[in-house]
Amino acid sequence: MATMLAAQLAQIRAQSANPLNLKAQKKAHSQSLLFEPPVAASQDFDTIYQICYEGFEELCRLDSSFNGFAVNIFGEQSKQEDRTQMTAAQNQQLDMAIEEFLGLVSGRLLLKPALKAVEWLVRRFRIHEHNTLCLVLSFLPFHTRPIFATLLSILPQKLPPTLKFLPPYIQSLANPPRHTIVYSASSSRPFFAAFSAYVFKSARLGYHHPALTSFWASITTEAVASMLDQARSARLESQKQNQEDVVLFLLPILNEGLLMENSPDLRVGCYMVLTVLASTADLDDGVLAVLMEAVTSEWTQTSHAGIICLSVLAQQRQASELPKSVFKSVIVLENLVDDLLTLREQYKVERLTLSIILGIINGLKRTRDESRLRLLRTLIESDLMDEASTAIALESVLSVAQKLPPEADPNFDVQDSLTDLVLRLADSKAIGDLVQTAIKVSGLDIVQVRKRVDRAFASSETTPDPTNEDVDMEDLGERAGTEDFEVLTSRIPTRTAYEISFLSHSDSYVFDSLAHAFNAVCASSIDLERFSNLPVLRKPLAMSEPLFFSFFVRIWCGNVSAIARAAAIQIMAKTIAVVPLTADLQIVLPYLVFALADESAKVRQAAAELVLILASAYARANGTDNDLADLPILGHEEIYGQGKESKELSWLSVKETHKFLADLLVPGLEECLLDATHIDRLLSNNFNGLKHNTTENTIRKELKTSSRLAIFGSLCSHVVNTPLYVVKFRLLKILNTVPKVGSTSRTKLLLPLLSDVAFKTPEEQEQLCRNGELDLSQLMDRVVSIVVATDREGMQILKTIIEVEDQSRSLKLRAAALRHLQSIWSSMKADLQASFARLLLEQAVGTPERLTGVDTGVEAMGMLRAIPLSAPILQSFVEGLPSISSNLQDKPSASKRRRTSHGQAEQIVNLDAEDLAPIVRKITVVLELLEEAKARKDPELLKGLFQVFSDLHHCSSHSSTATGYLQVSAMDNMLAIVKNAETASNLRVDRSAIRADVLVDCIRTTKSPQVRNTALLLVSALATAAPELVLHSVMPVFTFMGANVLHQDDDFSAYVMSKTMESVIPRLLESLHNRKEGPFAGVAELLLSFAAAFEHIPSQRRLDLFHSLADKVGPADYLFALLTILIDKYPNDYSVVQFAADLAGRYNIIIRLQTVAKYLQVILDIRKSKPTISAPLVIIDGHNTAENAVANLLPLVCVILSEAGLVSIAFSRFCQDDEYTVIMQTTYEQILEQAFMLAEQYKTHGELATLCLQLLNASLGLLPLSKLVGTLEALLNRTDGTIRRQVLRSFEAQLNDKKLDQRASQIACLGFLPRLVSIIEVTLDVPLRHTTIVCVDRVVQMFGKKDPSAIVVAAHTICGNRCLGAAESSLRIISLLCLTTMIEAAGDLFVSIVPKSFPLAIRNLVISIGEDTEDKTLHNAVYSFLGALLMYLPWAIAGADLDRLLSVSHESANADMGDVCDQRRTEALELVPNQIGLKDCLAALDRTWPNAMREGPLAVKDHLRILRQAINRQPKSMIVKHSETLGGLFLKMFDLRHIQLSPPTEDSYSAKEIDEVEAEVNEAVIAMIYKLNDATFRPLFVRISDWTNATMSKKDGESRLHRQTTWYAFLLQFFQTLKSIVTSYVGLIIDDSVEILKTISTTDDTSTELWRRVVLTLTKTFEHDQDDFYQAPAHFTPVCNALLNQLAYAAQLPLLPELIPAIAELAVAADSSVHHKEMNSTILKYMRSDSTAVRLAAVQCESALTERLGEEWLALLPEMLPFISEALEDDDELVEQEVQKWVVRIESILGESLDPMLQ
Repeated sequence: MATMLAAQLAQIRAQSANPLNLKAQKKAHSQSLLFEPPVAASQDFDTIYQICYEGFEELCRLDSSFNGFAVNIFGEQSKQEDRTQMTAAQNQQLDMAIEEFLGLVSGRLLLKPALKAVEWLVRRFRIHEHNTLCLVLSFLPFHTRPIFATLLSILPQKLPPTLKFLPPYIQSLANPPRHTIVYSASSSRPFFAAFSAYVFKSARLGYHHPALTSFWASITTEAVASMLDQARSARLESQKQNQEDVVLFLLPILNEGLLMENSPDLRVGCYMVLTVLASTADLDDGVLAVLMEAVTSEWTQTSHAGIICLSVLAQQRQASELPKSVFKSVIVLENLVDDLLTLREQYKVERLTLSIILGIINGLKRTRDESRLRLLRTLIESDLMDEASTAIALESVLSVAQKLPPEADPNFDVQDSLTDLVLRLADSKAIGDLVQTAIKVSGLDIVQVRKRVDRAFASSETTPDPTNEDVDMEDLGERAGTEDFEVLTSRIPTRTAYEISFLSHSDSYVFDSLAHAFNAVCASSIDLERFSNLPVLRKPLAMSEPLFFSFFVRIWCGNVSAIARAAAIQIMAKTIAVVPLTADLQIVLPYLVFALADESAKVRQAAAELVLILASAYARANGTDNDLADLPILGHEEIYGQGKESKELSWLSVKETHKFLADLLVPGLEECLLDATHIDRLLSNNFNGLKHNTTENTIRKELKTSSRLAIFGSLCSHVVNTPLYVVKFRLLKILNTVPKVGSTSRTKLLLPLLSDVAFKTPEEQEQLCRNGELDLSQLMDRVVSIVVATDREGMQILKTIIEVEDQSRSLKLRAAALRHLQSIWSSMKADLQASFARLLLEQAVGTPERLTGVDTGVEAMGMLRAIPLSAPILQSFVEGLPSISSNLQDKPSASKRRRTSHGQAEQIVNLDAEDLAPIVRKITVVLELLEEAKARKDPELLKGLFQVFSDLHHCSSHSSTATGYLQVSAMDNMLAIVKNAETASNLRVDRSAIRADVLVDCIRTTKSPQVRNTALLLVSALATAAPELVLHSVMPVFTFMGANVLHQDDDFSAYVMSKTMESVIPRLLESLHNRKEGPFAGVAELLLSFAAAFEHIPSQRRLDLFHSLADKVGPADYLFALLTILIDKYPNDYSVVQFAADLAGRYNIIIRLQTVAKYLQVILDIRKSKPTISAPLVIIDGHNTAENAVANLLPLVCVILSEAGLVSIAFSRFCQDDEYTVIMQTTYEQILEQAFMLAEQYKTHGELATLCLQLLNASLGLLPLSKLVGTLEALLNRTDGTIRRQVLRSFEAQLNDKKLDQRASQIACLGFLPRLVSIIEVTLDVPLRHTTIVCVDRVVQMFGKKDPSAIVVAAHTICGNRCLGAAESSLRIISLLCLTTMIEAAGDLFVSIVPKSFPLAIRNLVISIGEDTEDKTLHNAVYSFLGALLMYLPWAIAGADLDRLLSVSHESANADMGDVCDQRRTEALELVPNQIGLKDCLAALDRTWPNAMREGPLAVKDHLRILRQAINRQPKSMIVKHSETLGGLFLKMFDLRHIQLSPPTEDSYSAKEIDEVEAEVNEAVIAMIYKLNDATFRPLFVRISDWTNATMSKKDGESRLHRQTTWYAFLLQFFQTLKSIVTSYVGLIIDDSVEILKTISTTDDTSTELWRRVVLTLTKTFEHDQDDFYQAPAHFTPVCNALLNQLAYAAQLPLLPELIPAIAELAVAADSSVHHKEMNSTILKYMRSDSTAVRLAAVQCESALTERLGEEWLALLPEMLPFISEALEDDDELVEQEVQKWVVRIESILGESLDPMLQ
């Protein structure tokens, strides 16, 4: 229960908000997105709210959607809301508001205002703890930005499981890479689902943004691909199941995403995922059908991405047909074919196309929709499918055409329509062969299919190519039957009363019947002849009325097969060939041109034959006596009916008709037969004439202008008046390539057609296109192309078309008009361009009410962006913009406002936001157009733009209107103009238009970084183009830029600032140089502005910014001023000092030294009564005295001069001899002189004196050693002791450099050594003497080996009374260290100094360890000296000296001076055995052993360490040679316990210390044993054993006990270490051990310890007995008896833990049943002892033996059973319990119970 309660409390504690833990509360409050923790912790909620609410207000200005949050999470009451005190319902409502806000703000999280707003939610509502998932998902699209790492730093340790991928990046505060997020989405389905749910929720609320949508799409696409890869990585039988799991998981998510109608980008993302899913997974048709239905479920309009997705899904399906719902959604798409053609280049769309075709074919069985039939033909002919898919489509068409029953509806027979489609497709060059193959494969039955189909099939069987030009209609007729002709013509009337022409605009009641019959018989020449003679056609009157010819014209211009079209032309040709030309047939000319442009070569062949027949007929008529002019024009006033259409035709003369045929058409017929488009070029080139011909020359004989005009006019009139729009469409293609003929433009001739089409309703236009099977958009393009740019009437109609006022006008016509306007824009006159531009602008900014739902604004805006707007147009746009200020009430005049505003934004009162919106929109549109226009760089625009900018700036104070974007746009345009004026010499800027004051005021007051940066760039450009206009206003920019400009932490702001400085500062300096008082004060003011902004500048940008500033003002002249101002502005801030040093470090050494010289001049100038140069730079007042100012300024110089790079360069340069070095030398001398002056002035000023000495030291540090030594003499003679010490310290510091100028430095330093010695001998200044000795030490260390004799001379002085013998400890220490260095340098020559120095060293050592004079530093220095002596001159230390050294070292060890001193002593003493011979070393150790014992265990340990090291270092031969000496020494050491405890005194060692010492002695003995053989060691072993057991008087019995204790301690380690190697030595101790066990009394601690060591020693011998030593009865019996007898003393001997294991190990070693039985019998006897302790010990012993030996011991179980049975009933409970344990152990070994045996 306690554990569960503790767990529950821990859980409660983990979830607690720690209301009483102030430290935890402070830490939680310090978590911030914007501020460092210390700053955040110091802020209260009022301060935080004020900062964050500013950001929220700016968000509201950007988007009014944020206004709703002002009453809840950003209201005033939110400062007092604590969610820990709120109810669950209130928290739920709060979470909803927070998540809604995060969704809305997520798209703007890279903006500072957004981060400020989110900061409030973090600080007040702890959303990083309570709304973690939503917060992270909001920031996730920006996971590579620094702000995301900041977010990670405040997230709680316990994250939702969905975000389990974040903890590693939270620990390192690193941005998670993209692949991590993809991996998490693929491996963690909760994260995938949560992320998708967040995105979908944002989309439903309308808060989604491109960054979120695209990020989700890309992550999920990659994740799905990874999921499917993982699914395929499993075993084959598991792959399908895994893929199904993935699909089942994804389908609900994708279905939800596809339902988002208001987010096209999100749907595109779902399409991407579906595409990957379909192309990667192995899905069946059912799943694919479901996916296709999901894609098209909500299609109102689609994109290429949707069709791509659908095509991929269709490509994967086995079934060819689309699901019904999918087909219905696809078939209604407007631009389906165009989209498929566009996507065909990159994607496979053939399967989708085939599925659509099959759906259309199957649908024709149920619905009779002509539009679908047209779509079917378009899809088949559009080359969207491969041959296999096309063949399948054709087979399906033929199959349906064969199986469908005939329709009763004569207007639309599906079977006939499909048959006609097949016939038309057979004429196609692309798929004609495939059609023929499909017809053959289908096996059409002549009985089931109509005879017309049979004839077409028969024709295809007998002719090699249905499109072959050589096919003769007569051959066809010979094989055709005529039995159905009567049936076909039976329903046709024999005459018509009202029909005049079949080209009339009125409907004909007989034409459809005639056309149907003609189509049926067109393949039979006999039936055609009979058809042409039908009475209703009135063939005999063909030359007098247009009825006969108009019928066949309409047939070949209609939507019939190529065979029918060619047959109609051939009938007309035969008729004209046999009938005399009694009428002018020019009505046929437009339709002949139409036929010559037919796609079918058969039709073009027939048309060419007709042209030749007509030309021949006109030639024959011209050759007769009849005048051609007398020929009547056939259908002159009735060809297009009785209305105005026929009367308005322009007719040709007969000669002109003949010329058109003979001179224009006939020469080009051969080319027309080969190329359907040749007729276009032929007519275009001839109409344009040779002069205007820009393409290939097709003119064989140029016609006169009058003839060309007549023919052109006639064709245009027919195009205008013909009722056949397909003819209009085809001929307009030709006519629109002819701008004019002569002085007559095509627009004047064709304008009625444009007017007629323009005023038709969209429904009428659609119907016309359906009748002619035309595309409405293409028709509208041809119609509006009638207008040429120079025709004002036509342009006016074009303008009328573009001016859409309601939806009754065709939008496609307007779109075509806009496209044509774009194409002719460059040819239009300026006034027309301006007129259309104004119209488009008004439409682009028009209100929705005016446009009544028609989206013309977008089209107009797109048009304005597409056309090149001239500078005058742009200027009119800008100058025509409405003024926002005009909405102000009581607004003063512009001039007065300019005088009284003082650059401050005016108050805007009574300004209606609804009225302001259209004004802002128009300004926005115009400025955007100006940005995109190529002509925006015209200086004339500058005045209007400045006026607009000024107006926007004044309006910016309106809280509900965001004008920042407009201000930036206006300034961008002005910036482009100014930059262009800089580079173009012929452009001049109107300086009166520039308002620098407005720009400066904007920079100072705006809160928008974008506005401010752009304004700065504009100021920079103006400073270059017109400096006199901005320089007088620019200084406030720098004055107020700290809080507004320089605090921005982004790359663009840094660039802007750099550009501003680069442009403005040089010109500002030029103006300052023109002042009478000079530029210094002005530059200082400028630098002071930047220095004041220093703390606001982001730390990572400061250095670059100030470096750029220094470059602009001139580092050689003003860098010192900048550094001075910085240091004075921020006193006592070392980071500023380091920054200033880094800034100086960016310049070369000359500039740095000159800067330091000038800087020091400023410091010297401060103390003057009338300072000059320092006055503008340093503020001296009551708070900042001159001394304080100097103290603040001096550290920088030291940092600059001490910089490693500067010192290195100075060393290198000072060693050279050139002009550069001369300049350096001069400047350096000035610096050195200034440093001495400062040192002299402030030598009594405490802290200032120290700083001045540091300056002097840094100055001297610049000189290389060889140069420095040369000047030291003068420096030492010039100054007092303090400065002399500093000079010598500088010299010492220079000695540390061993890289440069070694040879010269060596000579100089060794030459300077006598001077140093003389200073030591003469000076009474102890610190100076100390510094000098240090210098000597460094010289000796660097160069001493080059001149040892000089070193010895100096050593005599160091050993003298003024150094080593001085009273000052510091002098003695440095002298010892110096002598240590000298020993190494002088080598053997130092031996003459040893007699003098060694005693002094020992004396100092004694002093250092004295109780009253203890000095650790001196102690260590002495040992350094002694160590050097032992290392380099060991032979110089005689025996007595060595004894003295060891004895004093014992005292040092006993003094216990700390680890460092012990280490130094140990290091020195370790050299004794290494450097001194073994004999002398052992002798010294032997002589000093008593002293070591007296000094204590620490001294003994040092002594033993030396001994052991000597043993380890020497070879075996030396150890054998000196074994006797070692043996004697060890005997003394073995007697340590006896000496210390016989009797014990206050100074005696403790038992623990004795044990530690004996352990080390034993280790030393073992080390010696390793190097001895048995012959050498055995006598020594016997000697020590005998010495231990030597007979002593009874009073010395205790002493013997101590020796035996020491001996057995050694034996224990001996047998434990050497193991079975030394088993033979057991015989030497066995008797002694048994005797001890028998006779020892355990009544005291000493005896007990001996007993324990004996037992343990025997145990080790048992363990390592590998020679069966104890199996011998002579050895086993005494030991066994001795040990087992100890059980009898169990009550008095509490040592069973040692005894029982010993008995067990003895049994193991004995390994004999006899011995075991003997042991068992003895132990069992003790089980019946009267003593409880003995019985318990016996049972424990038996139990241990049972456990150790197992079944081997249990062989004696029969003997044990009676005793066990008795013991189980023992009176003592402990004994009984122990027996029970023993019984359990026995049973576990035997595997059976003892109960039966015991019974």
